[in-house]
Amino acid sequence: MITKKLEKLEQKTLYNFEKHKLRNLPLYNKYFKFSPKKAENILECAKSLVFNLNEHINTKEHKITLQHMYTCKDRFCPFCNWRRQMKYSKMIYKHILELEERKKLRYIFLTLTVKNCHINDLKMTINDMQKSFNRMSKTVKWKRSILGFLRVLEFTVQKDDNNMIHPHFHILLAVEPSYFNPRYNSYLKKEDFSNMWMKALRVDYAPVVDVRIVKQNSTQSKNANASVVAEMSKYPLKDTDIEKIEDFENLVKQLKGVKNINAGGIFKGILSKEKKIDEDLIHIDEENREELWIVIDTLFYEFGSRDGKQKYFSTII
Repeated sequence: MITKKLEKLEQKTLYNFEKHKLRNLPLYNKYFKFSPKKAENILECAKSLVFNLNEHINTKEHKITLQHMYTCKDRFCPFCNWRRQMKYSKMIYKHILELEERKKLRYIFLTLTVKNCHINDLKMTINDMQKSFNRMSKTVKWKRSILGFLRVLEFTVQKDDNNMIHPHFHILLAVEPSYFNPRYNSYLKKEDFSNMWMKALRVDYAPVVDVRIVKQNSTQSKNANASVVAEMSKYPLKDTDIEKIEDFENLVKQLKGVKNINAGGIFKGILSKEKKIDEDLIHIDEENREELWIVIDTLFYEFGSRDGKQKYFSTII
């Protein structure tokens, strides 16, 4: 018999899955126009869920863990990106903790932008941005000040014109604590980053940049610091407003082969497992599972429509 406590646990678990599953439905309509097979994969993504109901031997607490589902692994799928986001965040968190065991670091969030481009020019614009960033990272100023970077690509659709795209980089920079000490002459002001980026882009306009220091205080632990910078992982996997992109087929072609995330310097090894992320979007925290938890039941759910609502419904197999 399912208690009210278990019902609440079930509802809370399913709410997160439903929220992200509902977001991939507009993607089905976009793909169906030019790739019915991909559209079908989107529709089947996370359609059926299998969970284990676990009970703690001593405390009799309960938790629900995902055991099986099909994931389409499409780069635009909001559901798969939700799962990827958790894995990226975990991977980055672990790497930063390991770094800070060896060396004290400080962090900066840097955003680099360019002028909006037409969707037809997106791939060319991104290639130019990547080449420009490589030029900037080889300058004396950069090498003198920056220990490493984690760079992610984000693009947003413009409200006034659905075919105009705003690509930009969100970058996590690692620096020495002495970076902020005037004696060492390594601190880069916002104007410095703007001039460096403008020169690297080889443009005649001043590109917009944003610089934010990850603040530290004496009570902040390494774990808390790692948690803050691990939030960087959300940027390449944020939901794109698919409904507003009129020429979605062109967008798919423009982004084919484009990497969303890159790293260099002391962050270089952080992406060594990146290709394996899509291999398993199910078991995110399995290694943290304690032996004191035992499986007492298996729960099955199917996504569908009933009484005008699209949601997960319990099924019996």
